[in-house]
Amino acid sequence: MDLDDVLPRPEHVTRQARWIPAEPAAVWGALHEVRLSQLPVTLVLGAARFLPVVLSGRGLAQLHDRPFLDALPVPLLGAEAPSAVVFGGPLQAWRLDGGEDGPALDAQAFRRFTQRGWVKAAIDFRLTRRGAGTELSSETRVASTDEVTRRRFDRYWRLIRPGSSAVRWEVLTAVELKATGRLP
Repeated sequence: MDLDDVLPRPEHVTRQARWIPAEPAAVWGALHEVRLSQLPVTLVLGAARFLPVVLSGRGLAQLHDRPFLDALPVPLLGAEAPSAVVFGGPLQAWRLDGGEDGPALDAQAFRRFTQRGWVKAAIDFRLTRRGAGTELSSETRVASTDEVTRRRFDRYWRLIRPGSSAVRWEVLTAVELKATGRLP
């Protein structure tokens, strides 16, 4: 499964990639082991974004250290060890309180989802053998389900896109450090 299978026509895309001098199996393991506590930029940006949600009385159960992949705002749609993992789901991220909880959807239902008032967000992490190492890439795609939502999300995206990209770069760096034994 890849992002074209679940969100083929995105309105917003970011992509980051890093070559890591380690075997795909080591990079795969490191990707699944990196914890929030090992990602200081992610913690600061997440706290700033998450504060209104906590103040609204929602989300208190999410405030604990856990693997980064378990903290993504959308559920796992598929994984092919050790080469790819894909997450995706409907969000109302532009809303200060985080919006409603989106419906739980499998990959096919997510692709077909068109209910107004949502954005569909998909994120992957892909591992590709390159020479004596592994290229780890991450792509984030977003598409709105209607024009009003698109305008709302466009404003939100302009604000958070740099932070979203910084989080992905930090994760790729942490995975490299863990896969090469430089991060416990």
